[in-house]
Amino acid sequence: ALLYAGVNFTGTYTKYLTDRSQRKAFLETHRSTETRFKTQKENEQQEKLLLSVLPDFVAKEMIRDIANESERGAFTPHQFHRIYIHCYENVSILFADIKGFTAWASQTSAQELVRVLNDLFAKFDKLAMENHCLRIKLLGDCYYCVSGLPEERPDHAACCVEMGLHMIKAITDVRNK
Repeated sequence: ALLYAGVNFTGTYTKYLTDRSQRKAFLETHRSTETRFKTQKENEQQEKLLLSVLPDFVAKEMIRDIANESERGAFTPHQFHRIYIHCYENVSILFADIKGFTAWASQTSAQELVRVLNDLFAKFDKLAMENHCLRIKLLGDCYYCVSGLPEERPDHAACCVEMGLHMIKAITDVRNK
């Protein structure tokens, strides 16, 4: 009977140790998976932010370079990296500033101002795609776009003119709301 109790105790203790180590391994795996998922989500958010600020082809080139540096172990986040300068000939640039915006903005709430600008710039972005233009910057009520890059277009100037005319109509439509 004493031998039976000793064997049962040893078996129970061994099972306890095994279960404990399996639980520990499971929790570590779970934590690792959560961390990887969280990191992946943060990377996707950073990539979306980068793509919203920079032209698509520049952002993708930058992401590719950072990934290559990381693979080689050469990436340090606080050092200067390559400057992404591209030279293009035969491009047109459109700088658009909304007439009367400053006076209107001083009489409008911040929420309304942000809503109107978001709606207007979303329309401008759609128009830019339709007119073969690429938004390069937003600054206050200024909208900057180009045509003729990254792919050359012989009609780049006409695209910018059409874009400007469509922008005038979009601004008029927003003002009439």
